[in-house]
Amino acid sequence: TVEAFLGVEVIEHKDGVLARQSGLTKRIIAAVGMEKANSCQTPASTIGLGADVGGAPRKESWSYPSVVGMLLYLAGNTRPDIAFAVHQCARFSHRPLKVHEDAVKRIVRYLVGTVEKGLIFRPQDEIVLEAFADADFAGLWNSEDPQDPTCVKSRTGYLIRLGKVPVVWKSKLQTLIAVSTMEAEYVALSMCMRELIPLRRVLKEIQGVLNFKSSVSSAACTLFEDNQGAVTLANVPRMTPRSKHIAIPYHFFREHVKKKEVEVKHISTDDQLADLLTKGLVEVKFKNLRDKLMGWCE
Repeated sequence: TVEAFLGVEVIEHKDGVLARQSGLTKRIIAAVGMEKANSCQTPASTIGLGADVGGAPRKESWSYPSVVGMLLYLAGNTRPDIAFAVHQCARFSHRPLKVHEDAVKRIVRYLVGTVEKGLIFRPQDEIVLEAFADADFAGLWNSEDPQDPTCVKSRTGYLIRLGKVPVVWKSKLQTLIAVSTMEAEYVALSMCMRELIPLRRVLKEIQGVLNFKSSVSSAACTLFEDNQGAVTLANVPRMTPRSKHIAIPYHFFREHVKKKEVEVKHISTDDQLADLLTKGLVEVKFKNLRDKLMGWCE
């Protein structure tokens, strides 16, 4: 069965279908010994997680890499709401300290209150392919050693939805050092395009075979970005003095925008679902975006 093969429970929900991994979630909670712990409303602090060089050592005996590995599998399959928090912790699997251990325990406390949750698939009249891309510019500036180049790296967060359900999502540090918010956002936009464009091709190929209604045959799929400068740079086919230094590979998608296969649109930060994948958010904003992302909105 799907459940036995993938470890994902696929069950009927009042509004559609629920895909969850409650068994894995319970194993994670048990591995950390937090079955009776109080729940937490968000999986990550609003303060970035750094290396904490010289910080206090771990106190717990459970295997940090093992627990983080299970969390990565959970986050990559049915729980994009914890993807950012888990990736933060995964960076320090080689030498975790108490601050990193506490960050993992916070994720687990969040899971304690959402054990039975997962992605909800709701019926749609038309299958629409859309994406959201965002970046947190130099988000580790006050968390990492100022002498470490990582402290000024930005974080990319993006997700792709098919029929209002996330099918691809990513939270990761950018490899290059962006020199402006616009550049960081543009790099995130480009990284998302590398996933979106091939997915659009596949969807267009199978549409005729499966005979379902989709927007990709008649119109461009949409990528939403909340930085107006990045949106302008993606749509205007020319370089400016402020953008000419950006690496050529990040401009590869412009031909697809020109052909109107992909449309890049501005979106309010309050509605930017990818914001959830770039940094820790305050409870109200986190829950608002999470419920939209996971399909938990009534």
